[in-house]
Amino acid sequence: MSSSRLVRWVAVALVAALLGLLPAPPASAHDELVSSDPAESSVVETLPSRATLTLSGKVRKVRSVTVTGPDGDVANGKATFRDDEVRQNLWSGPDGEYVLAYDVVSADGHQVTGEVHFEVGPVSGPTDSGPRATVKQDAGGGQRGILLVGVVLLAGAGGLVALRRRRLG
Repeated sequence: MSSSRLVRWVAVALVAALLGLLPAPPASAHDELVSSDPAESSVVETLPSRATLTLSGKVRKVRSVTVTGPDGDVANGKATFRDDEVRQNLWSGPDGEYVLAYDVVSADGHQVTGEVHFEVGPVSGPTDSGPRATVKQDAGGGQRGILLVGVVLLAGAGGLVALRRRRLG
């Protein structure tokens, strides 16, 4: 084997070893609830006519949505969905604690279940009728990009060494 071929094989092996050391990309998270109205642990003056759930991805199917308060279930009809939002119409209900339980299938095929707890009653402080806060997640690709640039630079340096040895040898 000539020295230039040996240098190439060493460079390829080095790049392969470095690629093996790269961290795995962030796992693709399944869809999840990102906001609700009423919001978790919120206090609202009166029970709204509709509860809304917003997921991080599109909804494929609603298995069940129940809203239970002091007098039982206050869900009015079946829940509907469009894109990433599930809506459940509600009957009126008395003051007290409520639980909005949901079971939906997201577009990625995974089940998304959970509960949102809220209270109906006197609100202390200003009421908020605006949009609810949402949770955003960082994709986390910055570190991987830096490592990839490093590997490319290292491979380029290995190529230059091989080229120089070829010219000298």
